Amino acid sequence: MKKFLWKICPFVLFVLLLEIGIPVAVDPYNVFHWAQIRDNGVEPNSNYIKMQYILHNPDKFDSFLFGSSRTGFINVDRIPEGNWYNMSYSEGLPAEHLDNLEEMIENGIIPKNVMIGLDNISCFVDPSLHQEQFYRIPYPREDKLEFYANYFSIKGVLQSLRVILNYEPTDPDYVERYYENGGMVRDPSLGGTWEGDSPYWEDYYRDYLVDSFYSIEAIMKLCEEYDINLIVFTNPIYYRTYQQSKFYGYENYLIWLAEWGLDYYNFSGENAITTDRTYYYESSHYTEVLGDMIVDRIFYGKTDESLESQGFGMYVTEENLDEFQKALANH
Repeated sequence: MKKFLWKICPFVLFVLLLEIGIPVAVDPYNVFHWAQIRDNGVEPNSNYIKMQYILHNPDKFDSFLFGSSRTGFINVDRIPEGNWYNMSYSEGLPAEHLDNLEEMIENGIIPKNVMIGLDNISCFVDPSLHQEQFYRIPYPREDKLEFYANYFSIKGVLQSLRVILNYEPTDPDYVERYYENGGMVRDPSLGGTWEGDSPYWEDYYRDYLVDSFYSIEAIMKLCEEYDINLIVFTNPIYYRTYQQSKFYGYENYLIWLAEWGLDYYNFSGENAITTDRTYYYESSHYTEVLGDMIVDRIFYGKTDESLESQGFGMYVTEENLDEFQKALANH
């Protein structure tokens, strides 16, 4: 029996090397290297990396911007009130923001300010889908072993390795920004240079409006309980993407948010900004220039009557819903 065990030891070690050693060493999604991430061409699990970073640096920031990757192009350093960190991650959803905020609070991190950017992704994506997408698996609040087990996949590593070996980083500040303010940066002059004019639309989009409302309501109650200043706005999605979303109920979502009791700054709709391609890298992500406009409106009170008459920058409440609906129709 001992001889047999000695004989299979090399095989067992080889399997362990394949299934554990190589995934940890290559780590395409930067899960095992969250403290020293690498720009390797594979989209990292930003949700996990950013949560780990905040939990291990509880006194570094007091304000957080949550949202999908679209909000990643908002420069939080320009926000005058608080020490901000951009918590945006790919397809960030209200349910995930709620979990992350609860995790922060349970670990003694009580933010002064929380800002959330909502959009069509917020109400059309099933959170459970992210459990199957390595770069979107949410931060594990309960079973961390199950979370890590997802990444011990030699198949996933081999698929990513092809990208990593052929990737040449073009963004020298990529890694530093994760630990400075969490934001993303591209060249704003690239706005409007993409070909075609199709809306950004995934085939898995479905109606999750009610689920989104319940998560947002829970966030509102949590912020009220801990005296956290909550600021909500809607991302200025490209007008073609907005049109497609409107067909599936996104405009109803915008109206119901206010009826639900949430006051927010609206930048969605068809207006002079969202129909201008120069403000967008493609039909999903807006440029930093547009991100600055959001900050200017919310924190510096810079308004434009012409744009607000089209809904862009309007502060929406239950009291001015009629005016808001007219503005959305005014295009």
